[in-house]
Amino acid sequence: MDRLLQDLRLALRRLGKEPAFAALAVLTLALGIGGSTAVFSVVRGVLLAPLPFEDPERLSFLTRDGDVSIPDGVDWRASSPSFEQVALLLRSWAFDLTGQGEPERIQGAVVEPEYFEVLRMPPLLGRVLTREDNVVGGAHVAVIGEGFWKRRFGGEPGVLGRTITLSDHLVTIVGVMPARFDFLQDGVDLWVPVAVETPWAMADRGTNNFDAIGRLRPGASFAAARAEMVALTSRLAREYPKTNAGKIVDPLPMLDFMVGAVRPALLILLGAVGLVVLIASVNLAGFLLARATSRQPEFALRLAVGAGRSRLLGQMVTEGMTLAALGGAFGVVLAFWGSDALRALAPDSLPRTASIGVDGPVLAFALLAAVVTGLVFSLIPAVQVLRADAAAFLSTSGRGLAGGRGPRVLGAVVAAEVALACVLLVGSGLLLRTFLRLQGVPLGFDPQSVLTAEMMLPEARYGTREPQTRAFRAMVDAVAEHPGVEAAAYVIGAPLAGPRSGIGGTVLFADREFPVESQPGARHRPVYGDYFKALRIPIVEGRALTRDDDDSAPVVAVVSQSFAREFWPEGSALGQRIAWRDFGPTDGPRWMTIVGVAADVKSRYLVADDTRAVYTPYVQRRVDWQRFGTLVVRSGVPPVALASSVKKTVWSVDPTLPLERVGTLQERRARSSAQSRFNAIALGLFAGAALLIALQGIYAVLAWSVERRQREIGVRIALGADARDLSRLVIGRGLTLAGCGLGAGLAGAWGLGRLIESQLFGVPPTDPVTFAAVAFGLLATAFLACAAPAWRATRVDPATVLRSE
Repeated sequence: MDRLLQDLRLALRRLGKEPAFAALAVLTLALGIGGSTAVFSVVRGVLLAPLPFEDPERLSFLTRDGDVSIPDGVDWRASSPSFEQVALLLRSWAFDLTGQGEPERIQGAVVEPEYFEVLRMPPLLGRVLTREDNVVGGAHVAVIGEGFWKRRFGGEPGVLGRTITLSDHLVTIVGVMPARFDFLQDGVDLWVPVAVETPWAMADRGTNNFDAIGRLRPGASFAAARAEMVALTSRLAREYPKTNAGKIVDPLPMLDFMVGAVRPALLILLGAVGLVVLIASVNLAGFLLARATSRQPEFALRLAVGAGRSRLLGQMVTEGMTLAALGGAFGVVLAFWGSDALRALAPDSLPRTASIGVDGPVLAFALLAAVVTGLVFSLIPAVQVLRADAAAFLSTSGRGLAGGRGPRVLGAVVAAEVALACVLLVGSGLLLRTFLRLQGVPLGFDPQSVLTAEMMLPEARYGTREPQTRAFRAMVDAVAEHPGVEAAAYVIGAPLAGPRSGIGGTVLFADREFPVESQPGARHRPVYGDYFKALRIPIVEGRALTRDDDDSAPVVAVVSQSFAREFWPEGSALGQRIAWRDFGPTDGPRWMTIVGVAADVKSRYLVADDTRAVYTPYVQRRVDWQRFGTLVVRSGVPPVALASSVKKTVWSVDPTLPLERVGTLQERRARSSAQSRFNAIALGLFAGAALLIALQGIYAVLAWSVERRQREIGVRIALGADARDLSRLVIGRGLTLAGCGLGAGLAGAWGLGRLIESQLFGVPPTDPVTFAAVAFGLLATAFLACAAPAWRATRVDPATVLRSE
């Protein structure tokens, strides 16, 4: 311990005599350790942290797109021995909260009582839903979330038994669940029973828009559960082909379901920051190697008077670990800031963002990173220098020669840094090009100056089509007359709405038949008002839908261009008749005549080729469940300035109707590319850090080389070398190192491009533009890094150097 303390005091004194080097080393380490720790906090929070439930590894998500009915769930519970319990839910169900100030749209979940049995989390207050609550015609009760409890009731313990008005129903609060119970991050404020909220779904196998979760029995495996569910759902598909055909279920571990889509991007980001840490370690190893080489006379003298090599090695490692400790301490501070910044930059699609933060395991990661980097960048130069004997040290003492293995090792270090930086730069360039490509994706409509607002009519007052149609027509017509509004319309499934992008339906054709198992589908978009004018969707053939296409007019439709090309490639779609396969057993198809063809529109996501659509007049529908949709308003003034007056206009028709997700189409477009933007920014930041560290390495090695070779440079000048010759000598050395690293880096970048291919859109993984731009940029910046050492070489005074010899 005395020896360690002595080495520590010596290390601190030496670093105090070299403040510039110490500051540079600590800053480099802080950036590397802080960045890696911040990214690890994201990876741990999203991918690694266990779910906040009992035995979370036994939880399973059984479906992906809401394709289960309540009768299906009953069959699953009765016939799947691997599952201890299975529960169905509607993950997002909107409610209108009224009677307490301005109407508010809140998000709820419609669940079976078994949902609470699957998750096994006790409530903060009261109780959970029970089977006695799940009775058709039963009392309206709800379990609310902790956030809703605090926001609307101030966290009052007496909230149990209170009633609130939800969509015109008085609902009694029976329990409060912790905030972490909303683990799917759906923004759920409350949970209500299926039988009370959606009684029409209890016995209807065709109402198959539920999701399902389950809990495996102790000892059961997912492999066995998959085999059972495949056999069970295959049997149900044979017994009920109309409603269950193709619904073969593959249970997934809950965490895999939640994070599967983002896992590749996060692992790539973690790998990138690992490269940055490696570059920082290698760079500092080079610095310390240069310092150790310059200290050869000191080491030679200490070895000559009896110091052991292990003693010198311990001192050099202590110096390196001291730097690592200081860099790690500052890195933890940066990690707190970086973690918050990454959470703020994260797209809405990133799950479990509430779990992101710097906690015990993350701090342990920072400590491990500091220890490992400290050992790496201190042992490499220590071993390299101490391998020679004392005679070798003394023979080079005071001569300033540039020979030996030190320069070669330093050159290899710099080339490795450039190679790693090149890999990251190409990866970030590919992701940046992907983001830019997404910004240029043709939308099929004009998002400028368009305001959107989602709404849902409460079933108690709008349970049938007549009051629904009357209300939506009145709202659209009133908004259309508002000053500053150029066009207003209503649509079920506005563009770029993600999973809310409209109704999927199976299409029948009057001029042909398809087998039941392969009947084509399309997005069904009921519209009212000047929808095509509001979004400026071109009509490429025929006409648009108008207000004259009402309930007394012939039944008509407008189809998308891709729909028309696919089914009538040689002729015109105008005049053709189609129908939806949603009629009852005693009804026949309700044939619609195609009167127009509209340009294709991105309906769900920018990256999805989901443009097959059928537009129909909302007032011509024959169903009672289309109580939801989106108000679309094109204005001649900034849309945000119009939002308040549009709300008031809607409330003039129904003062209890809240509007949800009020915003612009441009905001929707930004959300559609949010994941790509996050990937590009995050990887770009680390690539930029890697480039700066690599250039710093080039500069440091060349500056050290010029310092070591002053005698040689002085001799060259005395023999007639001019500034151009010396600059060529130094810059050539730097560009040679950069070129070697660039060659290896481009090869590594080729592999990285293949690895991140799933994250790219419209950009090949070996994009020549990106590779060429990175190569040119690296060489150009390397040239700039060489400029200062080259200038210093031209300023060497040969008389002074030779006189010192």
